[in-house]
Amino acid sequence: MRAFGQESISALAGEVLSSTGEIEALKPEIRSSRFRGDLMFDPSFYLASLTEGWEPRVAVVRRGGELAGVVYAKERFLSGHRLGIVYADWTFGSVLIGDPADYPETVLFALTDLLSRPGIRGLRLRVRRRSPELAAVRKLLALTRLDAYFSRFQDHAVLSLPETYERMLRSFGSTTRRNFRYYRRRCEAAGCVYVDSVPIDELRSAAGYLERKCSKPCQPGSVDRSINMAALADRPLAAGLRHRNGEWWSILCGIYRPAAGVLLLQLNNDRDFPDYSLSSVLRGYLIETLIEQGMKEFIIWAGTGAPLSRYVTYIPTVAIHLDSPAYWWRLLRKSASLIGPWLPKEIRPDARWVAPF
Repeated sequence: MRAFGQESISALAGEVLSSTGEIEALKPEIRSSRFRGDLMFDPSFYLASLTEGWEPRVAVVRRGGELAGVVYAKERFLSGHRLGIVYADWTFGSVLIGDPADYPETVLFALTDLLSRPGIRGLRLRVRRRSPELAAVRKLLALTRLDAYFSRFQDHAVLSLPETYERMLRSFGSTTRRNFRYYRRRCEAAGCVYVDSVPIDELRSAAGYLERKCSKPCQPGSVDRSINMAALADRPLAAGLRHRNGEWWSILCGIYRPAAGVLLLQLNNDRDFPDYSLSSVLRGYLIETLIEQGMKEFIIWAGTGAPLSRYVTYIPTVAIHLDSPAYWWRLLRKSASLIGPWLPKEIRPDARWVAPF
């Protein structure tokens, strides 16, 4: 534990947690706060989101012994070696507790704690515009000599849900509305049935089958990651289209937030049934179900393509690179930016963590 030196936040103390046990131990405090009931801010959900090549780094800030905030972050490793880069996605906000006026200072303290770890050379952040997290970043830059790079970013898509599914359809353009109705009838005529609650074990089995049937390959580990995240919920969001012969044509999974359904994964048998618009059919059923449950939003993790891309909004987000001004690190980042576009595609993503290109 340590205290931050500035007088204005001298009452703060914090630590950076890296072990699963220590992170899980935060659960009672978070669940007793206003974040109770929102799985997205649960430590178990954060841990389940980690994939190979990432190690947990959770900055915990306390004010007078009471929990003031938690910043879920992760450090990038490549072939077992540290890149010295820590990433945090605050698109949906942070676990900030206490007086809202104190939020920027709480986040500032957490960022300083992360940067003070030995071997850390940079932070990669996704921050909502006009948020306490962004205010903290600007204050950090005013107090330090970090190199900074800002860019606009859009990732998670949000579809506002009206009171009825028919009203939802009427808000679409005529072609989209007609297609949603036509392809649903076509799937039903072919013998497909919508299953609104798929057990997790069956979901895993169906995902293993459908992953080989998708026209677009999934990123390694992404299917298991999404299912593991959904499985943490007392009531997972898990649905699918199943033919009367027992074959799964399409499945999806996610979680429920207090007023929204969040889609984490969808797999469709596009290879055998390319002309059935399975993605739209299953999403149409899900949207109807969410509306019947009184949900106000349908959130699509990592965005969406047509036709829903024409009707969603994206959370206004800023992508931020904060880096040590050390000469050799600047040189490495400059080199990564210049040669990045010509690197083999399998290592390009890691180069982008070093510098944008």
